[in-house]
Amino acid sequence: MTFQKYADLYIQLNEDEWKPSYLYKNKRILNNRFDEFQNMNIKDIHASDIKLWYKKITGVGNKSKRNYLSVLKGILDVALQDEVIEKNPMIHVKLPQYHAPRINPFSSDDVKRIIEGAQDFNFNFVYFLAMGLFTGMRTGEILALKRSEVDLENKIIHIRSTISRFGDVKPKTFGSSRDLPIIDTLYPYILKMFEKENDNYMMTTQYGLPYHDTHIFCNYWWKPLLKSLDIPYRRPYNMRHTFATNMLYRQLCTPVELSQYLGHSSTKMIYDVYVSYIQGHLNNFNTNISVYS
Repeated sequence: MTFQKYADLYIQLNEDEWKPSYLYKNKRILNNRFDEFQNMNIKDIHASDIKLWYKKITGVGNKSKRNYLSVLKGILDVALQDEVIEKNPMIHVKLPQYHAPRINPFSSDDVKRIIEGAQDFNFNFVYFLAMGLFTGMRTGEILALKRSEVDLENKIIHIRSTISRFGDVKPKTFGSSRDLPIIDTLYPYILKMFEKENDNYMMTTQYGLPYHDTHIFCNYWWKPLLKSLDIPYRRPYNMRHTFATNMLYRQLCTPVELSQYLGHSSTKMIYDVYVSYIQGHLNNFNTNISVYS
């Protein structure tokens, strides 16, 4: 049985369970990264073959390399389950280390200037900023939010989907389906968006359709706004990082609560990214304290 046949089988067995974006990514990996193994008998693929193939990979970071090895392991696992191979050679291949890149959230002063500077822009953009900076929602979750998922009376946002070029789908993880409070600062922006009387989605294009990405926001409004304010460019997703670090820094929630708030499946991301960031920025630490009195 060739490697390619098991690669195809790997896709067939999982395609109904994977999100469209994850399926697309894995298909791209299969089509572009495994030519060396394609026609090999899967029994003949050894750990040394994988290590030599891995050494030839250039031009990508360790995160991508880990993804390639993960797909390769999955293919070989299918052969293992079929008892075509006695063991998966990937057990002898060490995954490269990957550390999440350091975040660079906006300062509180930056946030105030961004909100104030955006007031003369299209209100969809102003609403987009408010949702990102005052809820920490993922950009796809903001775009996918429906009017029926916003409870104005009880001030709650029900996050039940995310949107991308692959369509409106369930959120990233099980924990991503969650309820968020509408804080008082955010309430006026949501109320004004409701006045538009869109049919389904909270925010739509001029044609009444939902946005499927942040291209328009980024190129027409976000980049020009940051440039005009002389604020170094960061992608819109950075609003989520800004919200998270400020919630922790101002002790408005615990790391566990923030994990639930952001829709993470565990607190690992919170400690690895946000807590470590705060610990690395203690320049203003008050030394005039008594620890044990």
